[in-house]
Amino acid sequence: MTATSTKTKKTMWQRIKSMGPGAIVTAAVVGPGTVTTCGLSGYNFGYSLAWALLFSVIAMVIMQLMTSKIGIIGEMGLADAIRKAFLNSPVRVPLFLLLIIAIFCGNCAYQAGNVVGASVGLGILFGPYRTVFCIIISAVALALVLTGNIKYIANALTGLVFIMAIVFLLTAIIVGANVGHLLSGMFIPSIPSGAMLNAIGLIGTTLVPYCLYLHASTTASNKVADKDDALIDARYDSVTNAILTAIISISIMVVGHSLALRGETVKGVAELAMGLEPLAGAGAKAIFSIGIFAAGISSATTAPLAATYVITGILGWSTDLKDTKFRTITTIVFILGCIVAIMGGTPTNIITIAQAVNGVALPLSVCLVVYVASSSKLLGTYKNSGILNIAGLAVLVITLFMAYRTFTVYAPALMKMLG
Repeated sequence: MTATSTKTKKTMWQRIKSMGPGAIVTAAVVGPGTVTTCGLSGYNFGYSLAWALLFSVIAMVIMQLMTSKIGIIGEMGLADAIRKAFLNSPVRVPLFLLLIIAIFCGNCAYQAGNVVGASVGLGILFGPYRTVFCIIISAVALALVLTGNIKYIANALTGLVFIMAIVFLLTAIIVGANVGHLLSGMFIPSIPSGAMLNAIGLIGTTLVPYCLYLHASTTASNKVADKDDALIDARYDSVTNAILTAIISISIMVVGHSLALRGETVKGVAELAMGLEPLAGAGAKAIFSIGIFAAGISSATTAPLAATYVITGILGWSTDLKDTKFRTITTIVFILGCIVAIMGGTPTNIITIAQAVNGVALPLSVCLVVYVASSSKLLGTYKNSGILNIAGLAVLVITLFMAYRTFTVYAPALMKMLG
């Protein structure tokens, strides 16, 4: 008799329980920028731009299918893969410099917005102590990253993601939604007059460039023996967290629209929470404020981490979270983000700067992901299929259009703020 070995198939629940990198990305994606953009889109345009959220989470899954292969099959982060792919290219130096500068500057701006956003959530609950809250939030997030344990970090952020999903969904249920209009907005694309930039903002705040590097690096940090099974786990991880991202984002849009119907004045993230009190009571305001805080501190944990992965990967340094260089770069981003958060003005201005940098970095990063994931030299037979390449190129075209519109709108505003 010939002995045969069979692998025990995992249940769907077992695969979902092994979530990690996808939850980290969701924690990074759903920050104060997402709360602001989704809330104001719902406030100004109802559910007509819900399709943009649906597209962005689908695009996020497409890109994560590629970055998970880079991490699992290539056993490297995206930045490291880019360094190897362009090691002997004449464009190596300018490309590497552009990536380092764009991601570092962009993430410092994102970090400031994340810290300010989290402090807004605490401020609504406990009073306007912005400086104190910014320092505490930065210190707590830095302490989590400096543990050097990616699994511990993933578990903490997974918990925050589920907290956000629950509190934002609960708030949306409290204020109520017209399900028919919501479904129409999701599956029948339309752009009302003056809504183009809001539609671009909804996509841009979900498909964030640094998250591509973060996903590949955190996936690569989980060494696995069965890579095919790990790829299946990664698909469940990405899809599950994309669904959670959609639930959170749409719930915030519902809240914004409910406040518009009520006649409340909403100009930023704080008004979204404050406006809930006359609409649904102090409890709803408190719940939403907790969601804002969770969104801010979860993203504040991931932005410096992603910036460091890019810099160390491009320079060929260790990406071990306990490495001295890695910790030094991470700490610098935390400190700069905290300083800008304290001194840099309103969250809206800070988010504007981050969006301007995002407009440049996103299409470049999408292009590099597709290029690397299509390399048989790096991924062998696991390289992108033709269908996945077509899907990736479609995402690239959209992000190029976003970059053009972002540049034409945000660049003048950025120059005005800096001038």
